[in-house]
Amino acid sequence: MELVRGLNEKGQFKTLPDGVKLYTLFNNKVPQAGFDVTDLRKLGAAMRDLQASNVSAMAGYTYLGQFLAHDLSRLRIKGHNKTVKSFTTDILRSDVSSVLDLSSVYEGAVAGSLMRKTGSAFMALGDAHVSDGPDLAGYDLPRNGLRACVGDDRNDENLIVSQLHVQFLKLHNFFVREISHDHPGLGTDSLFESAREQVILHYQEVILYDFLYEILHPAVWKAIILENEHILWDPDSTEPAVLPIEYTAAAGRFGHAMVQNNYNLNAVTSVSVSELFEMTGEGGFGGKYLRMPASHLIDWRLFFDFPDQSTRGLPSRNKALRISPRVRVNLTNTQSLAVPEETNLATRNLLRGLQMRLSSGQAAVNYLLNNFETRLRELEIPVRLLDRDQLNLNKPDYSRHVLDRCNPALSNQTPLWYYVLAEACVETIEGIGKLGPLGSLLVAESVRGLLQLDRNSMRYKTRRQDIAPSKQIPGYLERKFLQMSDLILAANSGVSDPTTFITRQ
Repeated sequence: MELVRGLNEKGQFKTLPDGVKLYTLFNNKVPQAGFDVTDLRKLGAAMRDLQASNVSAMAGYTYLGQFLAHDLSRLRIKGHNKTVKSFTTDILRSDVSSVLDLSSVYEGAVAGSLMRKTGSAFMALGDAHVSDGPDLAGYDLPRNGLRACVGDDRNDENLIVSQLHVQFLKLHNFFVREISHDHPGLGTDSLFESAREQVILHYQEVILYDFLYEILHPAVWKAIILENEHILWDPDSTEPAVLPIEYTAAAGRFGHAMVQNNYNLNAVTSVSVSELFEMTGEGGFGGKYLRMPASHLIDWRLFFDFPDQSTRGLPSRNKALRISPRVRVNLTNTQSLAVPEETNLATRNLLRGLQMRLSSGQAAVNYLLNNFETRLRELEIPVRLLDRDQLNLNKPDYSRHVLDRCNPALSNQTPLWYYVLAEACVETIEGIGKLGPLGSLLVAESVRGLLQLDRNSMRYKTRRQDIAPSKQIPGYLERKFLQMSDLILAANSGVSDPTTFITRQ
């Protein structure tokens, strides 16, 4: 990564042994944590065995968070040592822009590409396979064989993210139709860019005021997102848009704890987590199809709240697990990742934190309390140190021994990612059920900072009318904030259920 002149003086970059520099929200005086790899592997295994927490937000937010993560960053690491103990990087770079610009949707979507409809401003869509009739046009990603023609192939690694991507393609086409109706003389390229701008602005609004509202501690969301305050990061225009490592390697990975074992996709089909990865192009559609089978299309009423849409006759709606240290996800295709032999996602995340030279949770909290206690009090953000018992919870038969089983020292110096999840679990006990103050602050400051660095972001749109009003969203101009369900309604011409035809199969 290239550094902007003077940025090092702020102490905001950590340098790995091979000279690669990573952006941190904390001053470099905060010590990096050192852990034994064996202890981290033990902890990752223990996190699989923890008791699942009660359900909280709608499950759609789990995968909207994954979609956001793909949009923000893709770190590829080569030259690793498989023991991880002596890990250094030969190459560490972000393959996408660290701004909320829907690069996963629009990267490579130039005229003439398979991502665009020929000679038009519309994004291409694929057809869903119907077993006893004609295929259903416009319900899958565009494909060349099994391969999805998208800006980021990770968006075709699981079925829910893949179908979310389809919704953004359809939303783009919705804005093409709406803008061309209002401006019939607009050329193809200008029309495409105008629609793209509106999709990005609407997406940013949903991330700030719907997704983060559901995820963040209320005091942090109010101060950092709603009121645009800051504590750790207030970037100026000379800084590069680099996503802080506290987000990429720790706090931004909260969604891994929200994954359920099974999901109801629609009125007739439910799948396990493993089937989510099989029923995509990357998973070969289970070896049965060449494109998305219509039987597996998502009825979004089961994943997001649609206040005016009936769910009568549907199976139970999908809720996310509350954020906690319980993470029970195994990965299958890991060869392109930094530790290809490690399939336990909890272990992978802990090792990634070690590789990125993250501080411990306690060091992060102490830094905040020692340097920003007055500011935290002004903003009513209740950051505090977790005690030993709060870090060792969530399993009845050894609820106070999770870290002790691995190494008692982990209770005094805890991996930042685990600490953030444990903090969220404590907040659940206290009735909040979202990320705790530290985790929320790391996420909120990262997203706010990146939007501030993007002069085209909605942070610089001062009037509601600067984001083109949508005729398909009732009371749009009077609405304070949009939700993801609003975008899905617009993308589907007011119909949140694209799967009514399934009942005849």
